[in-house]
Amino acid sequence: MLKGLLLLGFVPLIAAVFECGSQETTAFIRTSRARLDGTPLVISTAGHDLTCAQYCRNNIEPTTGAQRVCASFNFDGRETCYFFDDAAAPAGTGQLTANPSANNFYYEKTCLPAVTAHEACTYRSFSFERMRKTILEGFVKKSIQVGSREQCLSTCLKEKEFVCRSVNYNYDTYMCELNAEDRRSKPTALTMTESTIDYYDNNCLSRQNRCGQQGGNLVFVKTTNFEIHFYDHTQSVEAQESYCLQKCLDSLNTFCRSVEFSPNEKNCIVSDEDTFSRADQQGQVQAKDYYEPICVAADLSSSTCRQQAAFERFIGSSIEGEVVASAQGVTVSDCISLCFQNLNCKSINYDRTASSCFIYAVGRADANIKANPAMDYYEFNCESQFGGMALCTNDGIRFIVNTKEPYTGAIYAAERFSTCSQVVENAKQISITFPPPTVSSDCGTVIRDGKMEALVVVSLDGVLPHQVTTEWDRFYRVSCDVSMDKMTKEGSVVVTTIYEANNQKTQVLETATPPPVTATLTFFNQFDEKLEKASIGDPLLMVISSEQAGPHNMMVTECTATRIGGRGDSVPFTLIENGCPRYPALVGPIEQDFDKNRLKSEVRAFRLDGSYDVQVMCTVMFCAGPNGCPVSNCLDSGTNELFTSHGRKKRSALAESSEEHTAETLSAIIRVLAKGEEEEMDEGITGNSTHPHRDGWSSDTVCVSETGFVCAVVSASIVCLLLSALIVVWGCHSLSRDNKSLPK
Repeated sequence: MLKGLLLLGFVPLIAAVFECGSQETTAFIRTSRARLDGTPLVISTAGHDLTCAQYCRNNIEPTTGAQRVCASFNFDGRETCYFFDDAAAPAGTGQLTANPSANNFYYEKTCLPAVTAHEACTYRSFSFERMRKTILEGFVKKSIQVGSREQCLSTCLKEKEFVCRSVNYNYDTYMCELNAEDRRSKPTALTMTESTIDYYDNNCLSRQNRCGQQGGNLVFVKTTNFEIHFYDHTQSVEAQESYCLQKCLDSLNTFCRSVEFSPNEKNCIVSDEDTFSRADQQGQVQAKDYYEPICVAADLSSSTCRQQAAFERFIGSSIEGEVVASAQGVTVSDCISLCFQNLNCKSINYDRTASSCFIYAVGRADANIKANPAMDYYEFNCESQFGGMALCTNDGIRFIVNTKEPYTGAIYAAERFSTCSQVVENAKQISITFPPPTVSSDCGTVIRDGKMEALVVVSLDGVLPHQVTTEWDRFYRVSCDVSMDKMTKEGSVVVTTIYEANNQKTQVLETATPPPVTATLTFFNQFDEKLEKASIGDPLLMVISSEQAGPHNMMVTECTATRIGGRGDSVPFTLIENGCPRYPALVGPIEQDFDKNRLKSEVRAFRLDGSYDVQVMCTVMFCAGPNGCPVSNCLDSGTNELFTSHGRKKRSALAESSEEHTAETLSAIIRVLAKGEEEEMDEGITGNSTHPHRDGWSSDTVCVSETGFVCAVVSASIVCLLLSALIVVWGCHSLSRDNKSLPK
């Protein structure tokens, strides 16, 4: 329940420097361990910083809902916010308190030019985190001269050549330095300075780019009976650990830097703080486990680390044994990457004081653990070689998966989910048999060069239905030597990202499929180039544009992906429902792109097992009038918090006057390949049109709507009747003339 205390009388809304212009986006800069001095206008127990930021951004007084200028607020790290109509110098005239307690956070409103609300991640409580008189040295990727701090921050958000992870800004020289690293990835490079330079962390990184331009891999490190004290963020109830970790991966409102999970209470807390930022606010607690996501520069395609913590951390401890590898001056992330790259790695000692890494081939079961205040011990907690073994039998290839922790998901033959799949929940061993092609074609096995082979997909992405193939799923090629007298030996399992190409022809769209009348649905790449095909995991833009309506007059109510062609049942996959994305990490919210007069959504390429081609169909509402379409308030499944998307619930949209709103169903088809996959067909489909040229179609083929088709038929019928009447009249006239010419 919202509680508030009004400290001053109501002050009428006045013009303020903290009001942003039409070409600017309102965002917040957070400073940790900071508090603005003075008497706040309002104190509100609003819940957490995200709610407080929404009130301040919209200049709404939490207690009464009245309009009130807000320039900044203090947050106590738990539930209380203190709102001000002034900000700290140099943006305002206020001053920050010297040496406040650790549970003080200062949020300052700012106006970022030439960026969209999505680019400035206004669905989060802050866009940048500021560290005063601090600089990150040695990792500047680009330096530019700007006119203000806000221009510098906007430049970072719009950078396309590399991932801008942080910024150094000099207030005297207006020099803006964009860094490819940040204080967590390169902690030893962060130094204090006497110059007027501040360091800013980019808090708008996404799941796709938080580990670098190529995406990277995230694994979790678990610490049992541990928590960050006095900082609670978004919470939800989850049945098991893997679901809670998935909340972190999918979280949109919170840049997830840690997760806390209570096995008994099933309480899951996703937070933007970690042991790096809250080093003095952490410690032991009973019945709660703590997890941190770590970026790993290694191939994880053969591990089960997707669904549980990759390592378990024991603070202030070290293992005794023979070191098999070591590295100096590295981060924990570097050390964990080194472990993944060493097949003998079973555990790690990490020296926090010297930033040193030591790899061991033994774990707690085989060696002693001792107390060491400078060290943290990490035990490897994943099964390498997820997929275990392929057992060659007379019945075919028996593919056996053994996992250290319970696995929930699906294993299936590529392009044969409907006829050859195994769905499991909380299983530690899964087996599925692939029969020879002479016995059954259900699993798509082939015999090639004396070996029987099958291509297997292990669903690790947590996306339902399981046959939606995303970048986080893994492919395995299993084979057996058919020349053996008795097939009772172990076969081979090879991790692969190459999909076997086949001769599957795509299905031609029905002739009666109506084309869009007032808008088009198109796929683009990151460089705004139209796409005909993409690879699984590629970042795409799904764009809706119209010559009649601008972005403010359009809204998306739903989008569904279906498979084109292929075998078995085609299960529709809902991307956007009631105006909101179902999986924000796969399909982002609908944004208004006023620069290019369109709606757009960031998408990671995926496909539905059984075919290369995915058809996306979206229902778009058009809202007449200058007020345009309202936004949708969507609930983030990762945080249970609201964010905005330019869609709308279908029921409320259709309830409006038909004179004000009309709807169109748009569609586009895109071919999605796996990495390294070659397309065998001479012509690919056109993935940037709502009426693509398919096999058997000429470039002049035109689809017409049902109404147009009926009108054409009626018109043709009338013409035929007129022609028939003319023929009858002509015939009668001819007979009459012939009768007159006959002899009497």
